[in-house]
Amino acid sequence: MIKVLVIVGPTGTHKSDLAKMLAKKFNGAIINADAFQVYQEIKIGTGQTPPADGINFYLNGTVSIFEEWNIKRFQQTCTQIIKEIVKQKQLPIIIGGSNLYIDALIYNYDLSATKRDDKYDNLTIPELFSLLSSKDEQLANKIGNNKVRLVRALQILDQDKSLVKKNQPIYDYKIITCNYHTRKVLMDVVNNNVDKMLKNGWIDEVKNLLKAHGSEKLLRTNAFKALGYKDIVTSITSNTKLDIDKIKTNSRHYAKRQITWIKHHYLNPLTFVQDNIDEIYNELQNWIN
Repeated sequence: MIKVLVIVGPTGTHKSDLAKMLAKKFNGAIINADAFQVYQEIKIGTGQTPPADGINFYLNGTVSIFEEWNIKRFQQTCTQIIKEIVKQKQLPIIIGGSNLYIDALIYNYDLSATKRDDKYDNLTIPELFSLLSSKDEQLANKIGNNKVRLVRALQILDQDKSLVKKNQPIYDYKIITCNYHTRKVLMDVVNNNVDKMLKNGWIDEVKNLLKAHGSEKLLRTNAFKALGYKDIVTSITSNTKLDIDKIKTNSRHYAKRQITWIKHHYLNPLTFVQDNIDEIYNELQNWIN
């Protein structure tokens, strides 16, 4: 069975940095499993990490914001990438991000056309959003008010309940979760990251896209559901002050939701808390051997 290393954790916990260190140590190649870092045009506000020299880094800023990118396309593309990485005798290292994407890959969810399910047909968008939020608030916030995608997500989660219980993973995978020693440190990092992205030109990034495409077209894309982008568009188009505290609050809430997902979905993972890299090396060496 193919070995796959998976690195998860809340935003701001240096998942990409860890992945690069492990790729160098264990001859690995990295696959991005973040639903927004895959897009070419929104690098700054999504925290996209530049590739490191000598390391293959897949699905990192490779898709246009106007292309369709979803869990099914990720699963199909990532499956092929893993095969290519293994042919090169390297270790696939997946970093995310979007935890449902990772589950769909590891457990090989059947994402073929799903039969219509009458129980969702007569629900309004607010009802669908509320229902999905009760199951996965992170996913609901990413989708927003797109009825088709809300229904699809609910169908996948319905499927998730049975698949996780019945299906064995198709890879021999190891999970590493990234965090800090205390919650306060994480929240401070999340706040500081928003400030850094603004300093690095996040607003100009959005301004340039608005100039090229207009707000109506951009706000219809899935990409602009990434944290903070709609807030910046609204601030620019309405000529109002950007509410940075709101972006920071939403970012902290997002980090907490990621922690909750990880806590309930992954049993006995390795935990990287920024200062125990030797312990991680030793555990992975034993797993690989």
